[in-house]
Amino acid sequence: MNDTRMRELLTSTSDLAKASLATRIFISRLRIEVRAQPTQLAAKMDELKAFIAKNAFALSDLATV
Repeated sequence: MNDTRMRELLTSTSDLAKASLATRIFISRLRIEVRAQPTQLAAKMDELKAFIAKNAFALSDLATV
């Protein structure tokens, strides 16, 4: 997943219903944190990259969002 797609995912309000519960919870938390502190976007993108690296299912989850 490229940085542009991650940025869009974290700053949008797109529906996460098709993703697994773990992915929905994780992305929702990151979105809340980015809205509260937009300057932390790069750090939250790093967290998302780490989540995807540790959880193979996440990439396929996010392909449907």
